[in-house]
Amino acid sequence: MRSRRIKILTEQALPALALVIITATALFLRFYGIDWDQGYFFHPDERQVYYVTDALALPQPLTLSALLDPEGTWNPNFFAYGSLPMYLLRLVTDVAKRAFPAYGVRYANYILGRGLSALFDVGTVLLVYVLGRRLYGRATGLLAAALSALAVLHIQLSHFYTVDTLLAFFVLAVLVGAVRLAQRGGFWSALPIGAALGAAMGTKVSAAPLAVIVALAWLLAARRQTHALSWHLALSGCVLSGVVTLGVFAFCEPFAFVDWGAFVVGVARESLMVQGGIDWPYTRQYIGTLPYLYLFWQTSKWSLGLPLGLAGFAGAIWVTVRQVRRLIASRLGDLGAELLLVSWFLLYFGLVGGFHTKFLRYMLPVIPLLCLWGAHLSLSLWQGRRVAGARWGRVVLPLVLAGTGLYAAAFMNIYRHEHTWVRATEWICAHYKRDATIMVESWDDPLPLWQGQGNLRCMGNYHFQFFEAHDEDTQDKLDMLLTLLVSSDYVGLSSNRLYNSLPRLPERFPLTTRYYQLLLGEQLGFELVHYEETHPALFGVTMADDTFSNPDLPVPALLASVTSAGLRLNLGRADESFTVYDHPKPLLFAKTRALSREELLALLGDAAQGLPAGAE
Repeated sequence: MRSRRIKILTEQALPALALVIITATALFLRFYGIDWDQGYFFHPDERQVYYVTDALALPQPLTLSALLDPEGTWNPNFFAYGSLPMYLLRLVTDVAKRAFPAYGVRYANYILGRGLSALFDVGTVLLVYVLGRRLYGRATGLLAAALSALAVLHIQLSHFYTVDTLLAFFVLAVLVGAVRLAQRGGFWSALPIGAALGAAMGTKVSAAPLAVIVALAWLLAARRQTHALSWHLALSGCVLSGVVTLGVFAFCEPFAFVDWGAFVVGVARESLMVQGGIDWPYTRQYIGTLPYLYLFWQTSKWSLGLPLGLAGFAGAIWVTVRQVRRLIASRLGDLGAELLLVSWFLLYFGLVGGFHTKFLRYMLPVIPLLCLWGAHLSLSLWQGRRVAGARWGRVVLPLVLAGTGLYAAAFMNIYRHEHTWVRATEWICAHYKRDATIMVESWDDPLPLWQGQGNLRCMGNYHFQFFEAHDEDTQDKLDMLLTLLVSSDYVGLSSNRLYNSLPRLPERFPLTTRYYQLLLGEQLGFELVHYEETHPALFGVTMADDTFSNPDLPVPALLASVTSAGLRLNLGRADESFTVYDHPKPLLFAKTRALSREELLALLGDAAQGLPAGAE
């Protein structure tokens, strides 16, 4: 009797307790520091979502014709993302403000949005557990859920209300349903699978390729060796899945049909952007980056940390090879549900990895699979055979789990400190002389913060001049640059958005490249007098990104001379989208020596020669 109780405890109670601990950890990591920007909306995509949501309203009286009126108040008129996240936030806000009126305004309901983002991501952690348990057993499911809970990209994106965490949740829900269908059959599986796919597309239309995986799941259900569905039922189920998908998509994003022209234009614009067909400043950082390898390395290094990143991709290769061998051997006769995940990973990464624009968040729909396969590989190595009297594979699992946990703990340092722009604004308000002229960059948030409150509200004390650094180099741009440098008392670089991308294109931006080289080298009469930075850090070890070495820019003296306590690891370039929202590095320069236009022109040298005239 006692041994039976111990067995029940081991097989049921302990795994349940482990899952509770994993869920609690995931909740803590996602809700801690949720007010990281104090409501200043430093993430431009999140800011846009809130603006669009704020303008939404259910028509009064509520009729179907009024609700679906293209000119009505329920049309978001914004289709870069799906409408579901904005409708959801609008409805949650309307409910919440009845009990808490303060949450009815945009400058408070961002907490609700980020809370939703965090909850959906915790849901993804639980779905990873379900997926791992179904395919590889309970131990793998628990380890995969733990790795997902600790995955840094999941933690970071949970602190933003964009659409990424919602999309990942619905994608995982489709995959869980598809795996269950392939393993157990069931005609009515079409309903939850179709609903999840429709919701995924209503979150972001880029989820549409999942339809291929759903169709494959019905094929596998019809090819099972035991209790296979008839071809008629499988085909009918596939059609029903499609019908439910379209119905739910129409419900979540009705104006894709009602205002289809605007929808097509919005989706086409985003498609052109990711393919490099539109030249926007924030996509220039990807010019010259290698397809697939860039996302592989950036995801491994920053999104997951090297232990989990390398284990995850190695696991992906392992299961892919296994599925290819099984496919060749069985000739479609006995294929497992794992094929669905492999197919989705290859399909999705095959598309996204080849894009011109490679934001790290684009990987979130397959990051859970990397966590799953990293766990599967680690456990398989743990249980592997001895080599030379030792089980060398037992090094991998502790390294992956501990490394991922330590990296997650280090990343939380970002949210343990005030945002760097807030700290920089406090310093400016205390140290810049009144009525000074500040040169700032367009396409970035100016410092001091224009929307600052309390002791941050000093922008009215200064005059601002904007340098259009992202414009093409022309004679007009040169004249404006010289005028700005002569007349400004301070120069502010709020982040590396421009100085870390434009100098990588010296043939296209010779003037701008030379300007940044001279400014950062403190040769234009301005010296760096202050900067702020926050990096992932733990136990005296700081994991810093490098914004200077690529593309070979000089490091200002103040930065070069500072020695921090502990060990500082320079991990090289980080994707801009990983740093500029929640931990950018602002640089503040003060004029220490006035140079004339002629002296500045001489310093710019050949870069200022032969420029086109500019706009007429």
